[in-house]
Parts: sequence; structure tokens; C-alpha cells
Amino acid sequence: MEPNCGVRLFNSWLGGSACLGLAMAALLAGCGGGGSVTIETKASPAALRATTEAGLTAYFREALGPSSKNYLGTVWAVDMVAAATSASPTGAAAAFSGTTLQEAGVDEADLIKTDGTHVFSLEQPAAGDTPRHLLRRQRLDATAAAAALVPVDNLKLPFSGDTRATGLYLDGERGQLAVIAEGMAAYGGIYTAWFSPQSWGQGVTEIALVDATPPAQMQTRRMLRLNANLIGSRRLGSTLYLVLRSYPQVPGLDPGWPTEKTATNNALLDSVQASRLLPTLSVDGGAAQPLVDAAACFIQADNAAKSADIITIVSIDLASGPHRHAAICFTGGTEAFYMAERSLYLATTRNTYTYRGAFPDYVAQTSTDIHKFALNGLDIAYRGSGNVTGHLGFDQNRKSFRMGEYNGMLRVITQTQTTWGGWIALPPSGTAPAPAESPGRLAILQESAGALAVVGELPNATHPEPLGKPGEQLYASRFLGARGYLVTYRLTDPLYVLDLSNPSDPKVAGELQVDGYSDYLFPLTENLLLGVGKDARADGTAGDGRFAWYQGVKLSLIDVSDLTHPREAARSIIGRRGTDATVLRDHHGIALQTVGGTVRVALPVSLHDTPPVFATGAVSDYFGYTRTELQRFEIDLAQPGLSLRPALVSSMPKERDIGSDRALLWNDQVHYYQDGAWISAGW
Repeated sequence: MEPNCGVRLFNSWLGGSACLGLAMAALLAGCGGGGSVTIETKASPAALRATTEAGLTAYFREALGPSSKNYLGTVWAVDMVAAATSASPTGAAAAFSGTTLQEAGVDEADLIKTDGTHVFSLEQPAAGDTPRHLLRRQRLDATAAAAALVPVDNLKLPFSGDTRATGLYLDGERGQLAVIAEGMAAYGGIYTAWFSPQSWGQGVTEIALVDATPPAQMQTRRMLRLNANLIGSRRLGSTLYLVLRSYPQVPGLDPGWPTEKTATNNALLDSVQASRLLPTLSVDGGAAQPLVDAAACFIQADNAAKSADIITIVSIDLASGPHRHAAICFTGGTEAFYMAERSLYLATTRNTYTYRGAFPDYVAQTSTDIHKFALNGLDIAYRGSGNVTGHLGFDQNRKSFRMGEYNGMLRVITQTQTTWGGWIALPPSGTAPAPAESPGRLAILQESAGALAVVGELPNATHPEPLGKPGEQLYASRFLGARGYLVTYRLTDPLYVLDLSNPSDPKVAGELQVDGYSDYLFPLTENLLLGVGKDARADGTAGDGRFAWYQGVKLSLIDVSDLTHPREAARSIIGRRGTDATVLRDHHGIALQTVGGTVRVALPVSLHDTPPVFATGAVSDYFGYTRTELQRFEIDLAQPGLSLRPALVSSMPKERDIGSDRALLWNDQVHYYQDGAWISAGW
């Protein structure tokens, strides 16, 4: 059995807990049974270390003390966490499109779900309502003369008024749904809040477990309220996994530590107990109980910034009658959340940093710690940590794309630029160029002796060629089996195909350069990728793409059957400069359905195709809003090509935020979800 196997199992219906096993002796000697693992005698700086109630209390007293000003800087400061986002292969032929996933078999929450018979969606109870607390069930109908969804029933979810439903899971095997709601304070301003540790102190996450066994009316069977913010969630079978972030609240403590408050602050810290600072759980409106035990927590003593942030990993048994969960936690921030079928990885930048606008400014020579946790139902086991050079980029939504596990190996793409250069003008003439850096750096890590050891890297002495050209930024990245795909961008879109079949000797197999860039890469088959991003054009000035001006939304069909010579088999540009697509912000904003040798694609788009009043004809002209619509394409898999289908025009005439729009493809029908409103048509 694995080292560091501690986790706490809670049976809240008994109001108590039974430890599955966490003892310092076991952590030092390893956990018995099932195999042997040699644990390092000296932990690496990246390692998490098991602690006790007393040890965690001492840590919090120091982390919340006067030195916390160096970490916080101001009340709105310098730590950040990112939720995972990405996409999934379509797999075998399916009668309906499902939620696009980063890893096949690892379910992700979304606003709509279907089992091929019914469609479940989250909607506002009334027009203009902010909370999305209505769960609607509709039936798909193949016999109807015209494509339509047949109403079945609705359920008003009993979420608190300070939350908003943000996603649901459909557990078809057990005829139930798990609906997640997040605190309204976090929703909407969550990305800027990554940099504000103290803003995470009043967070809340709620979960409604709903019985949807047909033909009975849907009903809520359990409500959970956790006083921590949701970073990300995934479902494996009957187990729901949550990653939460919270920041300890000590009433009366002044985080600025002014001189006149020193004595009062010290007195407050002297009375602090770790167990009172950890997040809590309430079941069905009952009294708050511990979500995680202090003895199931870890600290990262050697992190560059001693942060009081608490990251809690929770597993919830969806199949159990009474509530059952397990939880483990560690102190310190985390920047990215990635989960495979049996492993969960959290990444932490080792150096503090600031930010300007929406982008962080990293320090030079930064590196990233990665922590691995093994998953087995409710059991969550810390397996070890490692460190890689660089950081995971500037875009919160792309950070989970930087990681991928295959055959027990974790592949990570990082970059070393300290500031985002996407919209920065060229340096003045005569300025000395900075030393050339590889825009991308690949590291391959393997669990070994209680740690994550780097077994392969790119560039390296044998393959010194950079991943990208100087000045380029990382955009899309994707790991699929023994391959990796990486997009960098400055003027053109270099797509790098990485051969990772030998983890100790990774190499660039091929490279493709096309105009524009891809934000996301969706695998259609083993040898065919769909890239979605923006077209770009240069006019000799800096532009907003740093040497180019972004244009319309671009779909690019990439043939990688010959790894050494990838080619763009087809492309299509939607709209003009200003056009936006949901999928560019949320990978769930695209629907993919395989029908025989064809893949159907549908994606909501805010089309900008109206010439500006003072058009100059330059590539920098920004076009006006025209309409919102569902763009549709067909992809021939045998002779790769993109065929445009007539768009399905939105029923809402005005320009609006399309971030919550979705599409569902079922048999020969298409159903367009417009943040709660539906329209349907034949394919």
C-alpha cells in the first residue's frame, strides 16, 4: 500500500468520525500491505509533511502573524488558484454529444447533462433572476414531427440565497444528480479573487443530491453546505471529488498588523486552535461539523511563502444511504487542478508574485511544485511531490491543459516568461534583446520513493531545440496517450507534435505553422485534431496579438497521421474581428457527435460581421455585433474536411454574454441552450 496513506472518513449521520489511518509512525515507516515503497530519508523542499493538531496550530499562528504582510502585501494580494478546464476525445460513435472532458471517464460538471433519454439543465426560476436554482428535466423525442424537447418536470433546488448553481453531474446508474452551487461572492469575480487570499475566508459551496429515478417526480434527498470555495470537481463512478480553498478567519485580527494592534493580534493568535480554523460541513441544515480533521492535514514547510491558505480535497460517496465522505488537506495555495482516473495533481508556484490587471507577474527563475494524491473511492492518499522549472502560464482556464498522465507518468508543460506579452508592443529600436528562452518547457515526472522525480525534459542536451520561438506565448496544450501537442503563438501558430513514447527521451516529432492560433485542441480520432482559436493578420505594427491583430474565430482541422509532417487539412473562419465563441472561454461550449464517418460540431458564437462606421479597411478594424447563433459543421474523417451547415440563430435578439450557452446533438436533432432558454431543430 502507498506511503502517506492518511485520510479521514466521516459518517455525519452518527455525528462522529472513524479514521481510516493516519499516524506519524505509519507516515515515516510506510503503510503496510500490497507492496513496498522506500520513503526518502530526507524530504525534498516540495514535499508535504504530515502534521498534528499542535503542529498545524503552530503553523497557523506563524502564517497569520506579522510576517503574513510579506505574503499578503495588501488585503488584495498575491496568491492564486485555478480550476481545471479542458476537453475530451469523442471516442466511439455516440447517438448524442456529451460533456467534453479532459480525460475520458473522468466526468466534469456542466450546465446541461443527458443520458440519451432525458435532458437535465440548470435555469433561472424566473426571468431576470440571478441564482440558477431551477433544475429542469425534459425528454428527447425521436417520434416528434419537428425536433423538440418534451417537458417532464422541474425542481426548485433549496440552495441558500447567497449561492448560485454552477454545474451538475448525472449519475445515470443510480438515477440521481449532484448539483453544485457556489457562493455569489466568488461567482463572477472569481478570477481576480485568485490573487486575494483573504477574500476566500467567507466562501461557501453547496451540493444538492437529487433523486431523478423515472417516472417519479424529481426530489432533493440531501443537502450539503461546506464553508469553503470550490476550486474544481470531478466524478468517478459513485464518488464525487471536490477541491476546496479557504482562508482562516480569526475574528478581530487585523491582517495589516499596525503597531497599535500588535498586542491584541498576538493575544488572539495565542488562543487560536487549528481545528477551529478548518472548513466545516453541514448536512441537511444540521449543525456544522468538521469537514476535515487536523490530523489528516499536511504542511509544506519549505514553500517560499508561508501561506495560511487551506486546500481541502474531499471525496463524497454518492451511492451511500447515510452521508459518507473523506477529506485531506494541506496548507499553501495551489495554482492548478488536474485529475486522471486514479490520481489527482495540484500545482503550486514556489515564489510569491504580484499581478497587473488579470495577469500575474512572476519572478525570474520561478519553479512549480506538483503534489500527487492517489484516489480509490473515498480513500485519498498523498503520494509525493516534485518540482519543475517555470510556471503554468497566465490564463487560469488553460492551466489544467498543461498536465496529463499516461502510464503513471505525469507530463507538464511550463513557461518561464515573467510577464504576459500577448498585448505588449515591440521593444523600442536599439533595445538589447533579452537572452533567448524556450517559450515552452516539458518535464516528465514519475512517482519514486515517495516523491515525483523528473525522468525526462525538453529541451535537453540531446534535443536542444526550443519549444517555440523567442517572444512566443503558450496557448493550447494537450497530452493524448504517448503524444503531446503544444501551440505557441506570436504571428503564426506553430503546432508542435511531441513524441513521448520514451519518457526518458522525449522529442519533437514534427511542427506545423499556420496563421492565427488555437486555444483548445479536441481529438477527433487518434490522428485528427480540431483546433479552435482565432485567426490573426499582421500589418507591420504590434497589434493586439503582439505582431498581429486577432480576427474571427478559427476552426482548424489538423492531420497528425504522419507525426513528422503534421498538416492543416482544412480551416474555417467564423465572422470578422470581434467575433467570440463560448468555447474560447469554456471547453464545455462545444458539442461533438460522431455519426459513422462524420463528426458533427456545434458551437455558440457571438458573430461580429457588421462593418464599422469609420471603416479603414485595415486588419485592425473592429466589426460590430451582428447576431448570436449556433454555428454548425460536419467533418469528414476519411477525407478530412470541414463542411459548413446553416447556423441556428438565437431566439434572443440582443447582444449578451454567451459564456453559459451550450449545444446538445442527439440523433439527427440539435438543441441550443441559451443560458436557460432552449430552441431545437433538425440537424
